[in-house]
Amino acid sequence: MNIQTVFLMLLGVVVFVIGTTNIRAYLRQRKPGNVLEGKVLFTRLVEKRDKEERLIQRYYELSVQCFAAGKTFQEKVNSTMQYEKGDIIKLVRRDGGLALFSDRAVTFGTALAITLAGMGLAVFPVVYQRNGERDASVVLVLLLMLGGVIALSSFLRERRKNLTQIQGEIIDVLYYRRGENKRFSKASESYFPVVKCTLHEKEKVFLSAYNSNTKGAYKTGTKLKLFYDEEQGRIVEKKASPALVVLAAAFWLMALVGIVSIIGSI
Repeated sequence: MNIQTVFLMLLGVVVFVIGTTNIRAYLRQRKPGNVLEGKVLFTRLVEKRDKEERLIQRYYELSVQCFAAGKTFQEKVNSTMQYEKGDIIKLVRRDGGLALFSDRAVTFGTALAITLAGMGLAVFPVVYQRNGERDASVVLVLLLMLGGVIALSSFLRERRKNLTQIQGEIIDVLYYRRGENKRFSKASESYFPVVKCTLHEKEKVFLSAYNSNTKGAYKTGTKLKLFYDEEQGRIVEKKASPALVVLAAAFWLMALVGIVSIIGSI
């Protein structure tokens, strides 16, 4: 077993875990009683800066009055998105507690496709060694077709949403560092923009889900194009890129070439 075989099998395991994790998240959000509503009673901004005055921590502590199974109780959750007293938010049961609900998880079909793709990647080297090139090519074709399905379904899912364009502005940048500088390695550094926008005549501030490893990639005062999903009541930072369609087409074209090759070898 060579290093390429081991790499493909490990990659397959990683992709499989990603797929199954998304399946569990999908099922957890749809299990009766797992998603509940809450009313924000109190909110407090927590910020911390290092010795160089770089923002290294920023989140909101929320005290939420929850409603579930005819009972009312209070819960504390943390959020990178600003909420005001009286806002109604969704929560989901997770790891014995509650967390903010997110609808950003992939669909069940996409999660299943990712899981199957991971299984295919893991068994591809084994099939190649035991059954030969033709059988391995069949597995590869199926993987490419699944890759196209995942890319296209992700694009269509996002583009079906009715989004309203709004304007945002970077008001700060959060510095995140993982690890320490050593002789043969350096700490991993990331920069996350803190964004301000206005929704329904109310100011909203949130920590972006996107980041850069380059210092100076985000500058305060920079205007951003954002989108608001009225149906889901959430801010969308970026629309689905048409590059996903191109990627799907490329996967299917390679799959077609593989099918022609397989037929020609029969």
